[in-house]
Amino acid sequence: MKSASLKLITSLICTGALLAGSWTYAQDSQTSQQSKPTSKVQIIPPQLPTQPASVSAETLRLLEMIERKNHELKKREEELLLKEKNLQELEKKILSDLQKIEEALARSEEMVGIKKDLIEKNVKALVKAYSNMKPVQAAALLERMDEGTAIIIISRMKSRVAGKVLGAMNTRIAKNISEKIAGKNNAGN
Repeated sequence: MKSASLKLITSLICTGALLAGSWTYAQDSQTSQQSKPTSKVQIIPPQLPTQPASVSAETLRLLEMIERKNHELKKREEELLLKEKNLQELEKKILSDLQKIEEALARSEEMVGIKKDLIEKNVKALVKAYSNMKPVQAAALLERMDEGTAIIIISRMKSRVAGKVLGAMNTRIAKNISEKIAGKNNAGN
């Protein structure tokens, strides 16, 4: 650090010497260009010290501290720029992933809607098919079916047809289905 500070001071002194030389050259050329002879006044260029001025230890310490702080600030700035770049890339990736998730969600909602429509069509077809059967045949098939599905089919039949089918069913099974249909309807009220 001390050598860097000394280099800085030396370069300042050299710059001063160059400026003094330039000033002298400018004065000489100005004098030679004048057409009228004038009284000779000797212009004395500013004198720079031949040896570097002694720099106090406190000044060197301050220069080193400033240099160290500048280095730390540059390092922090580079780190912050790198972090900012990484955050921007991460933000782009997150936005891209979010868009993909939203598209997948929209497709899945569409698929659920299609599935619900398909289930509804199938249930309507089953209700129609069981309603067109003879009550004894429909009762025999519904008794062997999953109770939840049987309840859905019977609850959607016209009441006259549903009564005939329930009348043809096993009494215990018909009772359970009737109670669940009634409970389902009471829960809705």
